[in-house]
Amino acid sequence: MRIVTIVLIFLIVGISSTFAQTWRRIIDAPTYGLAANPKNPNVIIVGGQGRTIYRTEDAGKTWKTHYLGFQSTGNTKLTNIYIHARDTNIVLAGGAFPYIMRSMDGGVNWQDSFGDNNKPIFATPGETIISDPHNPDIVYTGDNNSKRIFRTPDAGITWDTIATLDVPSLCTIAVRPDSGNVLLAGASTGLILKSIDSGKTWRKTAQLRAFQDVEVPRIVFSQHTPQTAYLIIAYFNYKNRPSGGVYKTTDGGENWLPTGLQDTSFWTVATRKFGSQDEVFVGGFTDELSQDPLSKIPGPGYVRRSQDGGNTWVAIDNSIDWLPIETNKNIWMMKFIGDTPETEKLYMATEMGFFVLDSPSDIDENPSEVCFSDYSATISKSTLHVNISSEIITTPQYTIELYDLSGRLVFEATTLHFVREIAIPSISKGVYVCQITSGKIKKSVVVMK
Repeated sequence: MRIVTIVLIFLIVGISSTFAQTWRRIIDAPTYGLAANPKNPNVIIVGGQGRTIYRTEDAGKTWKTHYLGFQSTGNTKLTNIYIHARDTNIVLAGGAFPYIMRSMDGGVNWQDSFGDNNKPIFATPGETIISDPHNPDIVYTGDNNSKRIFRTPDAGITWDTIATLDVPSLCTIAVRPDSGNVLLAGASTGLILKSIDSGKTWRKTAQLRAFQDVEVPRIVFSQHTPQTAYLIIAYFNYKNRPSGGVYKTTDGGENWLPTGLQDTSFWTVATRKFGSQDEVFVGGFTDELSQDPLSKIPGPGYVRRSQDGGNTWVAIDNSIDWLPIETNKNIWMMKFIGDTPETEKLYMATEMGFFVLDSPSDIDENPSEVCFSDYSATISKSTLHVNISSEIITTPQYTIELYDLSGRLVFEATTLHFVREIAIPSISKGVYVCQITSGKIKKSVVVMK
């Protein structure tokens, strides 16, 4: 009875905290990156496709279109927009695009920011243009291919290479909001690196997934405490599960633990204060490597929200107008924009347009999803206890696999469909992912020893 009561309380809390919210499309074209004027949040600049920049001065009611040098119908994607906090006429732009461009008039006219022969052919699809929190003239950027970190002391007039990372490819960089000395970097194969000297030297702190198809496209810090940060994982090969999900650190990036939504592929994460907690939003993304409909990676079109720092999640994507239906629903960037927490709105750049989430209104009695699992597992001594519905185990036998956080298989067994306790060898204390397979069904859950 006590267990039933706890479950009911959880359901009631989940339902009562889910608000009716509506997504509105305000740009009907592919969009990838965005930034708001720090002095006037009604001014928003959005990166589009093929050298296209969209600019609004009325929070998205009307838009003007500009181009980086010339109009193009190419497939370049402007995923990074940076607006200088003091001189808001200075704007930098980059992305899946061979240049870092600079504007001196608020995003109307643009020039190549590097302008020399020693620059890389930039590829920065993750968030990789960031500034020192105390000095907006100091800006960092990174290149996916050359793995170099660049720094400008004068808002993009001159640049220097300050480090080359020992990673397969660089995905994202983030600076701690209370210290320009501390930076984090995310790389392919799930590598996380940390610098405590303004990006000059780096050391690895974690490898969350060791597969080649894994990327870490964005890291964001909590506004409550700078020691807390969130990241998401994108992956592209269904066979490499367990993968994906959301991770959280509470010690400044030294250690990371999964905090839900495992096996879902994401590209963006945004956070803000919610009372004493962090409110966290994540947006889904993948590029399918398999055409098999039974091997589709969950993620595109997914928007999930947590109001307790990642402990529980709800879906808030039912009202998104994905038209046409058979389309790519990848979500590239989310950011909160507004003068105050009360006026903030969440803006979202996707391949099917630019959206804004209206403020919460009435309570929705039918939340689209309360993300607690129909499958759980625990480890006690040398026994793995599996709690899973017989409706999920649809075959005479099913397979159980335990993976550590680097993706290494540490235990595997095949057992009869009714067995729920499995003897396992001695394993180290830590966090593992327990995956069960029954026919075409795969389920993963985080388990601690």
